Amino acid sequence: MGLRHELMEGRADIPRVGAVFPTSGVHPPYIVVNGYDDEIEPVTAYLRDLALNDSSPLTVRSYGYGLLRWFRPVNCTMSRS
Repeated sequence: MGLRHELMEGRADIPRVGAVFPTSGVHPPYIVVNGYDDEIEPVTAYLRDLALNDSSPLTVRSYGYGLLRWFRPVNCTMSRS
């Protein structure tokens, strides 16, 4: 069976890859990177929009961590080309 099925059945752990990093700017104040330290561009765009709508930097950070948790299973089932 593939990794996808193992994850669905709880027989595999999702690797804790990626991170949320502060930036030197304010829009966005945080970015999310994958396990290869590449910025996840769609997340950055979302966090930038959130910051531009007067959200607190801590709110942006919190959403960044939420999106990181969402991207972890996606990242572990894709291979880097």
